Amino acid sequence: MKKALQILGLVSSLVFAGQAKADTVVTVRNGTGSYSSNHLAFYDANGTHLVLDGVHGTATITYPDQTVLTFPYSQTVSGLSVTGSWSGADESGYLYTATVQETLVQTRHGGSGRGGGYRTITVTSLAGGVITYDYAGAYAPPLVAPVVTGDSTPTSVTLTWTAASGGVPPYTYSVYDQNGTDVADTAGLTATVTGLMPETSYAYTVVTTDSAGKQIKSDPVTVYTLSPTLNTVYTYNPADNTVTATWDTDPTAVSYSVFYYDWALGMWVDGADTTGTSATVSGWSPNVYIPFYIAAYDVNGVETDYDQQSVSVQAPPPPPGDEDD
Repeated sequence: MKKALQILGLVSSLVFAGQAKADTVVTVRNGTGSYSSNHLAFYDANGTHLVLDGVHGTATITYPDQTVLTFPYSQTVSGLSVTGSWSGADESGYLYTATVQETLVQTRHGGSGRGGGYRTITVTSLAGGVITYDYAGAYAPPLVAPVVTGDSTPTSVTLTWTAASGGVPPYTYSVYDQNGTDVADTAGLTATVTGLMPETSYAYTVVTTDSAGKQIKSDPVTVYTLSPTLNTVYTYNPADNTVTATWDTDPTAVSYSVFYYDWALGMWVDGADTTGTSATVSGWSPNVYIPFYIAAYDVNGVETDYDQQSVSVQAPPPPPGDEDD
């Protein structure tokens, strides 16, 4: 039985993990491998698998311990010669720049085609080549996770975080919610999650990925969405002991009521009803704090309450006395 992917045939071995490579150049000859549409795949002497994708511009390296690192990759194909390069850090964190010189080979296969006749097929494959790892003499420090904070509206959460450090810049950030769902991906330092429920707790974690493919998670941050609001303003008029409430339109409402709490009765009282966005309420003794809120009703009579707030109602000052002659 043929062994799958037995494509080594290397003439030199590569010393990789755990050894310092400061200011050194390591050259590796790889054996045959697969090639298709600017896409190369092969193993090195230590069992590390390399996939060089010139179409999508990525170099994916899978080490024997199954550590997978991905880097931006550039590639040029000229005739039967492939040249490529990428920069990053190896599985031990040492920075390098890699260059690739690969040779392709074309073989012709003939045989009878479907329906008779003779047909020749040309197959292009990877014949072998050289990878040069030029180490920069630097070690990528461990990734440091960002610190995340959050602000909210009734239906959204905006997260901001400090820039990551360490590893191999640049970084990308992914935001995960409490269910493990990726809700945002960005190279920036902020993200907004929309479509949330008011007065609800949400937890988020930011995962940083450096250009070497290494990741680190932030501590989770819990954010509470705000109560719904109509931005109501309550204004007390001491001259006639009234409170005027003014609010923004609820797009689903057909009418509104202004409620206040009657301390003597020990209950909420409907002080005014309107189809507009302003109403004036009265009916209490001065020199107390009166709680108010706005109730909005939709066409089916469903009530949504907004903007409870206490207002200080104070007795008007006495009129000035007559001046003495």
